[in-house]
Amino acid sequence: MNDYRGGTVPVAGSVEAAVGAAVCRSGSTTGWRCGTIQQKNASVTYPEGTVTGLTRSNACAEPGDSGSSWISGNQAQGVTSGGSGNCTSGGTMYFQPVNAILAAYGLTLVTAGGPAPTPTPTSTGNPPGGTTWQAGTGYAAGATVTYAGASYRCVQGHTAQPGWEPPNVPALWQRV
Repeated sequence: MNDYRGGTVPVAGSVEAAVGAAVCRSGSTTGWRCGTIQQKNASVTYPEGTVTGLTRSNACAEPGDSGSSWISGNQAQGVTSGGSGNCTSGGTMYFQPVNAILAAYGLTLVTAGGPAPTPTPTSTGNPPGGTTWQAGTGYAAGATVTYAGASYRCVQGHTAQPGWEPPNVPALWQRV
C-alpha cells in the first residue's frame, strides 16, 4: 500500500478491526492520515443514493481521496467511500469494508506475506463439526462451523456479517 511518504506499507491480510481500533488511510490528495474506527454497519445517503454497511472513522479526507485504501496494523480494512469535513478542521469519513468487496466480486486479496493476526471465535458451544455460524463472530482461517446442517472450514479470517453465510461466500468458507 502506497503511504504517500515515499514508501509502502505491507499488507498481510484482511482481518476486520474492531470499533476503537486505530486505522490509517492512504489518499492521493492528502496522503497518509490516521484516526480510529467509530462505528460499523453505518449507512450514508449520497446524492446518488444510500450506501449501507460502511465503517465510520474520524481520519480526515478531502475530495480526490475517494477510493483510497484503509489499513489497521498490517490488515487491509477498506476503500474510502466519502464523508464530511476536511483535514484542517477534521470530519467524519466512511469506508467500504474490504472483505465485503472481496466477497461480492469473488476476489482474493494479494498480500505482501508475513504473519497475519487471526480473530478468536466468540461463539460458545461446539456441536459436531465446529461452532454454529453466527453473524458478528470473528473466525480464524481453519475454524470450522456448522450452517444449515452442513460443515464448513474458514479459508480466510474475517468477522461474519449478514449475507456472508458459508454457502454464500466461497471466498471465506469451504464446505467439508
